[in-house]
Amino acid sequence: MENFLKDYLNKIGMNGNYSASKIPCEICSSEENTIIRENVSLGNNEYTKLPVVSCNNCGYIFQNPRFNEKFYDDFYSNKYRDLLFKKKIPSNDFIDDQISRGQILFKFLEKHIVSKGNLLDVGSSVGGMMIPFINNGWQALGTDPDKEYVEFGKKQMNLPVEDVKAEKMKLEDDFFDLIIIMGSLEHVYDPNKTLSICKQAAKDGSLILIEGRGHPQSSSKTYFNQNHHRYFTFNSMELILLKYGWKPILITDEPICGPSRPGGIYCLGLLDKKLTNININNIINSGKREIPSEIIEKFDELDSKHGIA
Repeated sequence: MENFLKDYLNKIGMNGNYSASKIPCEICSSEENTIIRENVSLGNNEYTKLPVVSCNNCGYIFQNPRFNEKFYDDFYSNKYRDLLFKKKIPSNDFIDDQISRGQILFKFLEKHIVSKGNLLDVGSSVGGMMIPFINNGWQALGTDPDKEYVEFGKKQMNLPVEDVKAEKMKLEDDFFDLIIIMGSLEHVYDPNKTLSICKQAAKDGSLILIEGRGHPQSSSKTYFNQNHHRYFTFNSMELILLKYGWKPILITDEPICGPSRPGGIYCLGLLDKKLTNININNIINSGKREIPSEIIEKFDELDSKHGIA
């Protein structure tokens, strides 16, 4: 393992038997990419080398190299909440925000969804966003690898949440009418496995909604951080959904879950299971791609606005 990766592990206090390697683009499988930024934020004005790249073929932005699966299992089980919130149980503000975001989202989606059906929330945390759906007659299931938060949602809030990572979900085929992945696809170990499972579990004609941190609210110095393994744009959101048969019907930066997460972007997709064996590279080659040099230029302009050379 390269020394900068060992240094990162030491900084966050994780010294297990981990490995790391370069990975191909998670959308188009290209192995050619360009470094966007070398360093990412650890929080508290600390930074570490952990390169973020843009795929030369489609423009997708992701961390590379990437640690092995065991590292991320251990990180999200033992370190993530400590680093983010310094506590093992959710605050009242966190719970209230989840419920409020769910209420605003439900109202926004009413014109797109059936009156009631089956909801899957991938990366649900305690499960608060599902409450407005449940109160309106929906059957719901939330999944999240954060055991403490899941146990809180299950025992203290009586919510249908399961402690399971996205890639290990066991779901009934052709069951869900709506799947939401709100800011969680950026964190999963394998987004392709996650979306493949979701597609199998979704009804034909069902909807999926994904959320990402698409509009930086700070300089690149803090926008890129250790917790996010990929960074979605409007283009890459649409590409990764198209890859699994979801036709984008809405792409927006309107705050459809309210104002508590500024800078979010959203893509709503409609599943067409007749779309099989999709060649995503044909779509990319038709012009649906971004250029690394242009992405670098945008982040340079962002940093200039924040007074960073």
